[in-house]
Amino acid sequence: MSKSIYMKSKEEMLAPELMAYTLAKLGSYEWNRTEMYNPNRIYENPAGFYFRFHNADQVYEQLKNCIQHFKGNLDWTIHVSPITKNKNYVIEPAEVYHAKQTEAYQLNLEIEEVLQDSYKEICEQAIQDTPLLCNHIEQWFDLEHKQLYPPTIPN
Repeated sequence: MSKSIYMKSKEEMLAPELMAYTLAKLGSYEWNRTEMYNPNRIYENPAGFYFRFHNADQVYEQLKNCIQHFKGNLDWTIHVSPITKNKNYVIEPAEVYHAKQTEAYQLNLEIEEVLQDSYKEICEQAIQDTPLLCNHIEQWFDLEHKQLYPPTIPN
């Protein structure tokens, strides 16, 4: 079992954990999925980061503005997950987000079938974008030398 992101330096971070590490400098997580993708099965799902900060409503809007200004292989978006009762947020490629809005996805929840030929390329490009997006967020919010906020246990 690997060490928690709170016990590692940036240099020790595995690529799928980098977003969790970066955003932990921005606010205290109430909940998050540490890995953006499964490094052993990169085509299982497109990379995406699922999380919720504790008491951080204004941070989401600032983060949205930051992500909209990112220039990578893909356009990225942040939004509230429609399948959550706790207002969890998702950072994912915009093309994946739009595919999830389609009737075809709503009927069978198979993102690969909706994206078809572009699915594998999106998975690969999202993985390539992840460290670049994390660096963009760090620079945008001047986080390079900031410490991680410890997680918050919800009441």
